[in-house]
Amino acid sequence: MVASGRYSDATPLGIDTLGTATAQFLDGTWREFCTVLNHAPALLDQCRPTASPWPEDSEALPQLADALTDAQTVGEDLACGTPLTRPERNARTWPAIETWLTHSESFLRQARAAAPHPRPALTVSAPPRALPPGRPAPRR
Repeated sequence: MVASGRYSDATPLGIDTLGTATAQFLDGTWREFCTVLNHAPALLDQCRPTASPWPEDSEALPQLADALTDAQTVGEDLACGTPLTRPERNARTWPAIETWLTHSESFLRQARAAAPHPRPALTVSAPPRALPPGRPAPRR
């Protein structure tokens, strides 16, 4: 489909060709993508693909970081009250969302690999010993 530029029913893949359905999809996608924008950059900083079992992810993560930076700029503009029409917002955010959709598996794999692994709980082999009797506290 991507190579042909069309869906299976021959509808063009472009973001502007489907009208209202595309606008609704992009609005919903942007709202959901804001969660990614809030959490992914900090997690990306922790990822070390060359030290993981998937060093090939080292190509995808910088692309994703750049895309998130671009999308964060749009989010900041909107938060500051910069007026953006829906087509402007979509044109500026869709490349980042598309990059996320393309590289999210690599990111999630690397984020899981970078996450601190919980230490095993200490097992108690014997009941705790009682404290030795102490001296009474001095009276005041």
